[in-house]
Amino acid sequence: MDQAAPPGATRRGFSRPTRWLLMLCGLPPLAFALSNLWLASPWGRTWLAAKIQLHSGGLATRVGGASWSPWNGVTLREIVISQPPELSAAIAFPLVRISSLRLTPVWRALLRRRWALRDAVIDSPRIVLSAQMLSQLAQQAAAPTAPLAAIEPPSPPVASLQPAPAPATPERTGLPQLPGAAPPPSSPPPQPAAGAARQPTVWVRLRHASFQLVSATTALPLLEIADLTSELPLSGDAANSTLGLASLKAHGRTILADFQAPLTWQAPVLSLKPVETTLDGIRCQVAGKLALLNGLPMQLEVQLPKQSPAPLALPGGAVATVAQLATSGRFRGLLLAPATWQGDCFAECAAVSANAGDLHASFDRGTCFIALRGAVLSCVDARLVGDELSLLGNATLFADGRAAGVVRLVAPPESALAIVKRLFPKSTQAPTLTPMATPQRAACDLAVFGTLTALQVQLGHDGPIVPLP
Repeated sequence: MDQAAPPGATRRGFSRPTRWLLMLCGLPPLAFALSNLWLASPWGRTWLAAKIQLHSGGLATRVGGASWSPWNGVTLREIVISQPPELSAAIAFPLVRISSLRLTPVWRALLRRRWALRDAVIDSPRIVLSAQMLSQLAQQAAAPTAPLAAIEPPSPPVASLQPAPAPATPERTGLPQLPGAAPPPSSPPPQPAAGAARQPTVWVRLRHASFQLVSATTALPLLEIADLTSELPLSGDAANSTLGLASLKAHGRTILADFQAPLTWQAPVLSLKPVETTLDGIRCQVAGKLALLNGLPMQLEVQLPKQSPAPLALPGGAVATVAQLATSGRFRGLLLAPATWQGDCFAECAAVSANAGDLHASFDRGTCFIALRGAVLSCVDARLVGDELSLLGNATLFADGRAAGVVRLVAPPESALAIVKRLFPKSTQAPTLTPMATPQRAACDLAVFGTLTALQVQLGHDGPIVPLP
């Protein structure tokens, strides 16, 4: 039992209730400091990396640092996800590298053991995806079909080069409708009823993102996106935003620069409204939709109105000019399941000419139809028709790199032989020509087969086989 202090004496220290109160007040700051020390320690970083690795297909992951605060959320720094082991020797860059990731949760929801996000900031993410990895994903079994029709927009007309009383539609120009496509909506999407409970829009703020599609067999990236910045709505009420892109390159060549586009969010669909831009000097219109559903259903449409593009450089020093060109293309599928990807592209051209040294060819018209179905990309039919020379062809490319195709040259016999000799100067054996109904014309079939890294060409029926230059 405590003895009472003598009269006139001063009791030292705090009373027991005061000490308990001070201890209770000091526990939260101590727990906050200790938790941040643990997150910054090797044990905390390893624990976080294991959580991320569990959701990245088991790929090796590391986290450079982490911290949290009630006012700033949870911040992870230097997140690195490695390439698959079989590709790490050929590709020097990791699959994913993020400078910092800041997540602001709804703390009140956490008290009820429910995770809810208020805001996310992803700073300088870089994704380096290889064509080999994409090929492996495409060969896997298709994921369950998602309601793609929910994001199906109206199909704009394809600009036709042939005179017609009305603008041509995809049905008239031969662009087939994808299976399961819903008819164009006749009215805008329904708006929330008056007085309905509003939900704050959750944003993912993307800063200075970049993407590369590379191949283990080539030095230059096949596709490269630089400095993509946007604020993307993730859930909640309808909202508007913008998407900015510094450049888009294909095999080192810039085909799009300083691209800006408006975005519209109406849960669960994020829409890119039709926007006019220039793609490698060609005027085009781009539109797209992405639904935040299982598998991320998406759709992208590109339209090239009738125009006369700049001269096009071809392999071997040849140059082609086109008086009129029009193209319509559509891509759709589950973004996270390449086996579900589908695409169609139809192109028309008129008054085409090509020059390669002393060789000159003119064509009155041309058409091309390309289809993507899961792991198979096919040029179903391509043709350039002229008075002196016509080219007909088709080809197929599989996800594992196997390819096959044929190009038929129809021309006077001496012209066909001269063209083949110009294309394959190292061949010592003349190609085999196929006679036609009139002796003024002969056909030479150039059959291509093999893999993308080792293609061969057979010059004519039962003719010599040479490597493709």
